[in-house]
Amino acid sequence: MAKKPNKQPVAKVAPKPVVSNKVEESKPKAERKPMSVTAKLCIILVVLSCLVYANTLQNGYVLDDSMVLSKNTIVTQGFKGIPELFRTPRLKGFAYLKNENYRPLSLVVFAAEYQVFGDKPGASHFFNVLFFAGCVVLLFLFLDKLFDRNRTGVAFIASALFAVHPIHTEVVANIKSLDEILCFFFAFGAMNAFLAYQKSSKVWQLLAGILMIFLSFLSKETVITFLFIIPLVFFFYQKNEDNRKSMIQATLMTVGAGVAAGIYLVIRGKILSDYGASTAAVEFIDNALAKAPNMAMRIATAILGLGMYIKLLFVPYPLNCDYCYNSIPYVGFGNIWVILSLAVYLFLGIMGLYRFIKDKKDPWAFGALYFLATMSLFTNVFFLMGAQLGERFTFFASAGFCWLIALAIEKWVVRAEITYPALLKNVKLMAVMVPVCLIFSGLTMARNADWKTNYSLYKTDADKAPNDCRLNYYIGNDLIENEYPLEKDTAKQRQMLKESIMYLDRALAIYPDYTDAHTESGNAWFRVPNYDSAERHFKRAIALSDYSSIAANNLGTVYMRTGRLREAVPYYLMAIKIKADFTQALYNLGCCYLNLKSYDSALAYFNAALTYDPNTPDVHQQIGLVYYFTNRFAQAEPEFIKALQINPNDFNAANNLGATYLYEKKYQQALDILNKLVAANPNFVNGYSNIGHCYYQMGQYEQAIQALSKAISLDPKDGKDIPYLALSYKGAGKMDMALKYEAIAKQIYPTFKL
Repeated sequence: MAKKPNKQPVAKVAPKPVVSNKVEESKPKAERKPMSVTAKLCIILVVLSCLVYANTLQNGYVLDDSMVLSKNTIVTQGFKGIPELFRTPRLKGFAYLKNENYRPLSLVVFAAEYQVFGDKPGASHFFNVLFFAGCVVLLFLFLDKLFDRNRTGVAFIASALFAVHPIHTEVVANIKSLDEILCFFFAFGAMNAFLAYQKSSKVWQLLAGILMIFLSFLSKETVITFLFIIPLVFFFYQKNEDNRKSMIQATLMTVGAGVAAGIYLVIRGKILSDYGASTAAVEFIDNALAKAPNMAMRIATAILGLGMYIKLLFVPYPLNCDYCYNSIPYVGFGNIWVILSLAVYLFLGIMGLYRFIKDKKDPWAFGALYFLATMSLFTNVFFLMGAQLGERFTFFASAGFCWLIALAIEKWVVRAEITYPALLKNVKLMAVMVPVCLIFSGLTMARNADWKTNYSLYKTDADKAPNDCRLNYYIGNDLIENEYPLEKDTAKQRQMLKESIMYLDRALAIYPDYTDAHTESGNAWFRVPNYDSAERHFKRAIALSDYSSIAANNLGTVYMRTGRLREAVPYYLMAIKIKADFTQALYNLGCCYLNLKSYDSALAYFNAALTYDPNTPDVHQQIGLVYYFTNRFAQAEPEFIKALQINPNDFNAANNLGATYLYEKKYQQALDILNKLVAANPNFVNGYSNIGHCYYQMGQYEQAIQALSKAISLDPKDGKDIPYLALSYKGAGKMDMALKYEAIAKQIYPTFKL
């Protein structure tokens, strides 16, 4: 029977303090878990990657960086432009190209960088290095887990070689190549997620892997080769004891990656189609194989290029930012280097397949098959791609190369399984790895320095490949577009123009139908100025390409500069037809119509320019002039004010606003702005002229005489103010001076009289 609780109240006793002589022992601190081997090796790889590319942080925008960042009108909108980046081809914010791609993810990162850091190339270089270090770590983790952590030492050596290999300088030092880095980063992120999924069967890891494959596609199409790599890894190399479960998981990963690829390809196809762009169009200047003498020479020359990749992976010198016509000559199958190149690739294919058939988990087979698969996109044998050869195209494949080299070191140098930390104490291994890493690191850092500016890169590479058509063009283009505007010394400017024309002539001597070289030659001759030569080159560029919007705009400017306004109009219209949002052409056409006094047409094109770039002060200034010349002063006033708000140092806008106030009889407002104007610029003739007119209208003749006399002294040849000076003297009662200036005025304006 259960006892009943005692319901009697219990007296509460205040607790007494307990005094004890016993010293309380302190609890032992929880021991920290030692850092894992994997974590230590990852840290070493991150430090190594950052060290060899640290000197890129001082570099500027180089090569095509400006196309995707500093001069891309969508990217420079920051966060605001991100939705449009997902809806448009890659270079929509820079120019219209018929050979286009859809790679929005790197542009989104650039937009975020621009929003947070502004126009700072150092920030973009920092993130390139950071993501590259992430690529190295993800590669190591994948290789380590691929062979169930039984090849950790080999995985580390391969990843270390990948980190320091000089062939990657183009990818890391060229900000634009973040698309390549992100593609690799998310591809191997997906592979690590899939490996984790196969161990744990957690669905979220499968979905994370599929998402990362999709993000890799949004970065660059190169990941398409992983539709072969994924089943290779998970149907064979990661097959476990539970065969049925393993097959289901491998199937889900393969199908998921295929679905991600399909979704991307549909989106890309729709966007490129909407803009009339295509990835199939290959320009000769980008890939000289497009005009190879015959199919046999085209394939042989492509195989020669594949051999050059192998050579650069073993001996990464000399490196070049461009391999354009005529740097790689056309060759036939009788060329010894073609035969050797073909032999190397056949050996890799046969060796890889043989070892794979013999052992479905053979590490050598994986390295060979991975290398061949990831290089397959860039052979130019099965289809032509957008370039004949590029060091960046080895970025994925070089991981397989480094893996094979690491296996070779283990087999023939160490001759034993490489483990950590024993690998650091292995004399034979260190005798190979330390010199190689030091040499590769030195070459990488030296090559990074070449990428500091366009001129340093182009000049260095042109010296190594003087017959490369585009490198000569690049130097001429950089001198005229980037160096010339920054130079204040006129003698040095003339020398730059001369040097620019020399390199552009050299490019045209190699390839006479080089459209961009003709356009840039026209720009150089325009600045000389030699308008006849400029006209000739611009016309040639237009004849060579239906997409020469810049040449058409600049030819219009040649005609406008030489007074042939009506001849200028059709070329401005041509430029706008090619590129509807070409704000400079819209502005120039508006100016042309303004000078022709076709004010309605001028206003229409100025407003069209504003729809694409509402914060251009010159456009507001010209709209103000349209209203000013048509006596709509109340409408002119806010346009001049807007121009001044955007650019407070615009003397013409300030003067025009003052003149507008004058015509509106807001004399004090006119004087306030005009007096500030001439105080800041004592030689501004129009400012003194308008001050004089203002004082004359106010009846303050002495002040009018002073201002008008100053304007005339600054520009004695301009006689427009002499009649008003005569009238001001008359108003001041100084008839002798009034009659003197009346006589002078009659020489210019015969009908004038006091």
